[in-house]
Amino acid sequence: MRIYVSGPVSDTLTVQQVQNAVLSAGHELALDWSADVSFAEAYASQRERSSRMALEELDAVMAADAVLVVASQHDGRGMFVELGAALARASRGDLDHVVLIGDIHHESVFYLHPLVQHVPAVGDWLAQIE
Repeated sequence: MRIYVSGPVSDTLTVQQVQNAVLSAGHELALDWSADVSFAEAYASQRERSSRMALEELDAVMAADAVLVVASQHDGRGMFVELGAALARASRGDLDHVVLIGDIHHESVFYLHPLVQHVPAVGDWLAQIE
């Protein structure tokens, strides 16, 4: 299964831990955006790079078989765009797995959308799909 893992840039470590679990379970990543977050918070000063990232990340959400969103104590912004795109696909019947992982610290009504599955840890979801 091709999986996209979304989460706050400020919690890249947790995103990478989820990605490692996904890979260890034999799945592939639609994109590993966490490999280069060196210019986070300076997007406007690097418009071309930021534009390319936005395209790549949204394309990966659109191509994924599952979208996992890391709930975190850290704030996120882009992750909510990715969650919205995943929910749009799921609402059309084009995506079966929109998963929120972890405890909710910053509430969003979209975390509670009926098409979002909430699990405590990525291992719980991986066990369900095996």
